[in-house]
Amino acid sequence: MLLTRKQTCQLGILLSIHRQHSKIDQILIHQQIELLEVLTGFETNNKYEIKNSFGQRVYFAAEDTDCCTRNCCGPSRPFTLRIIDNMGQEVITLERPLRCSSCCCPCCLQEIEIQAPPGVPIGYVIQTWHPCLPKFTIQNEKREDVLKISGPCVVCSCCGDVDFEIKSLDE
Repeated sequence: MLLTRKQTCQLGILLSIHRQHSKIDQILIHQQIELLEVLTGFETNNKYEIKNSFGQRVYFAAEDTDCCTRNCCGPSRPFTLRIIDNMGQEVITLERPLRCSSCCCPCCLQEIEIQAPPGVPIGYVIQTWHPCLPKFTIQNEKREDVLKISGPCVVCSCCGDVDFEIKSLDE
């Protein structure tokens, strides 16, 4: 069977992602602070370094939203987050539509689609309603539940890292 150039490229990207992930036992995500945002309070596109447990950068992530959306919708804003490997190749795209973030409105909670390679949905992260805790469900490409994520009652990073636990469905 012969593969087209596009299929060969997609297969190469998937193999690269698999090789990178098979070496990663933990990920650390560090937001890059923008001086303009700190000084003015004016929201800029977020950027993140994604590192392994040795502190080595394995990916870089950059938000793609317009200025009006960032500053009017705040943390509930819709966005596209592009994850780029160390070779400069976009390997994962995260798409989040505009949704509510209020615990009082459980009918329209946060949801994000994961595409790898970009344009090919491989899974979803769906917010699960809870009055106090940040809780999420990871779903596969068929929207079947696969894993659960739960975070701490107070999500504040000013005192250090914020840990989220990934658990099996039966916890």
